[in-house]
Amino acid sequence: MINRIIQTIVENKDFLEKSLENSINANEISMFSRDLRKVFDEAGRKTLVGILEMIDTILFEDTRRKIEYETKDLRKRTLVTQYGNIEYRRRYYRNRQNKEYVYLADEKMGIEKNERITKDVQSKIIEFAHDISYSKTGKRIVENEIISPTTVMHKVRQEELKVETLEEKKQIKRLYIEADEDHVSERDNKVGMPKLIYVHEGRYQKGNRNILKNVHYIGCLGKNSEELWLEVAEYVDTKYDMKNVEKVYICGDGAAWIKEGLNWIEKSKFVLDRFHLLKYINQATVEFPQYKSKLWYNINIYDPISVENIFKEIIEKTTDEKRKEKVIDSYRYVKNQWKGIEIYETDGEYLSGCSAEGHISHVYADRMSSRPRTWCDDGIDKMSRLRAFVSNGGKIYEELIKNKKANTKLKKYDKIIKRHIKQNIEEAKYCSAPIVNTGMNSDIRKFLNKVMYG
Repeated sequence: MINRIIQTIVENKDFLEKSLENSINANEISMFSRDLRKVFDEAGRKTLVGILEMIDTILFEDTRRKIEYETKDLRKRTLVTQYGNIEYRRRYYRNRQNKEYVYLADEKMGIEKNERITKDVQSKIIEFAHDISYSKTGKRIVENEIISPTTVMHKVRQEELKVETLEEKKQIKRLYIEADEDHVSERDNKVGMPKLIYVHEGRYQKGNRNILKNVHYIGCLGKNSEELWLEVAEYVDTKYDMKNVEKVYICGDGAAWIKEGLNWIEKSKFVLDRFHLLKYINQATVEFPQYKSKLWYNINIYDPISVENIFKEIIEKTTDEKRKEKVIDSYRYVKNQWKGIEIYETDGEYLSGCSAEGHISHVYADRMSSRPRTWCDDGIDKMSRLRAFVSNGGKIYEELIKNKKANTKLKKYDKIIKRHIKQNIEEAKYCSAPIVNTGMNSDIRKFLNKVMYG
């Protein structure tokens, strides 16, 4: 294995020395860094091929394997790695008892049957696709390799990523849940509306910014309201000791799907997002702005009768029928959401507004709706979940490895494989490379000496 790395550097000695010379002449280290990366990528590809084929040979020569599996064929396979595309050969076997066919080297190294991309590259694909288009992602992952947008899309959609809560239940008095939805363009002029719910423990000040304490996001498109709130309820019950919680505030624009949370989260009260209240007040007073301050005054002293009378005055004075319908619509909204307004009178000291619009922009809109793109339902749903997963601090590569099923059938071959690899590394310490043994006092020779002898 190490011999392959050294041999690759030896074979590219002249290229590296020339690159280093050019870099020194141009006073630009990046020139040598770029060329060194090319050589190391080549060394990486050769090393991976060597490891896979060595393990295949070890299994082929093992006595226990010969008893359990019979050799049927030797076949090639290609695999996209972070060093580029590799091609290696491994043997095809048949189990003598159950007659199942298997590539033992692939099974041992966790390379799945239809897998064409290694897990580290797959995690990079998902990480890049989280921020940029599938097309751009495919061009940036592996040097000199283009992964199709369709492949990127499939990799994003096939994984279920979820941050688990394993710590002890927290003891808090008040819990906050905020919710909103984005508007994402779909085919045939349709609009997808992925929902976002996030749970937190209140706010604290950091400079000029309000920061949410221990925020956790839950998002999707496909689930109905009941299923989504069930997921929220399960998270809350796992994370917090609800016996100790005095009140849960569910904040949003008052949509039916948001208020559905009151049926699922115990000790919960609805709080109207005043941003949306402002929007409806402005809509009602466009033609008669003198009523705006009157409405706000009576809303802030929690006087529903006076608010109703002011709306009636505006409606009577409005002559345009379309404008009148908007005023009536605003009145209905305020009337239907009055409990969400009134709670500020009793619990105002614990309420500091709703930041759902900003979180929708940060978590969803930056990727899905702020630029002209067209999505399908499944794409919106998977990207919503991915954006929530990353916002929760989820680690994509670790999650991919964790989700992989452990293969214990070939555990018995571990010792012999490790022994051969250790022997290979020991032999590399005493290998002889022509460039190392020359009298040349070059930087490349010194580098190789360090690689070989430490």
